[in-house]
Amino acid sequence: MPRRVRAVAERKGKTVKLIIATIKPFKLEEVREALTGAGVRGMMVTEIKGFGSQSGHTEIYRGAEYAVNFVPKIKLELVVPSTVVDQVVETIASTAKTGKIGDGKIFVLDVEQAVRVRTGETNEDAL
Repeated sequence: MPRRVRAVAERKGKTVKLIIATIKPFKLEEVREALTGAGVRGMMVTEIKGFGSQSGHTEIYRGAEYAVNFVPKIKLELVVPSTVVDQVVETIASTAKTGKIGDGKIFVLDVEQAVRVRTGETNEDAL
């Protein structure tokens, strides 16, 4: 998007942001309910595996110990109007928090353009 068009869109409040969050699997329903209550109208959910500070862990199965290098997580992807980003991030962070290592991460990225395929609506109108 050219700089001038982007500046006009930002002034009109029509910019949107992509929020990517990784959370513990058992927190998914609680986070979904909190986001729905905060007015989020949709999200994409993916089951993933990864590691961070945890660097995996060991488990015992039938008496044998083995390493689990990747920990199951849930990845949420939401595109929201830039005006509500802080509220959505706070909702995810407070709802997903257990206070233990591995609670997850949240990333916020700019979205260059969003288009609703059915109607051709763009950016915030496409949400």
